[in-house]
Amino acid sequence: MSAEVDDTTRDRDTIERELRLLASVRSAYRLRGGAPPPVSQMDALLDELLELGPPVKPKAKAVRPMPSRSPSGRSAPRSTR
Repeated sequence: MSAEVDDTTRDRDTIERELRLLASVRSAYRLRGGAPPPVSQMDALLDELLELGPPVKPKAKAVRPMPSRSPSGRSAPRSTR
């Protein structure tokens, strides 16, 4: 039982990593005074991101208040009711 994997579709994280890598390569070329590589690779990656659609927003986590601290750095006593 083998699962078929589509190699043409890549995930958003992989594409974003490649974009960051290309951006740092271009920056390194600029710092050294060389001619940076063409932006066609970056354009192709950006087009690929657009085809994937908008990113999925993570669900908001419940926010719990932090326990209060007294000036001495110890936890403040809890009220007993």
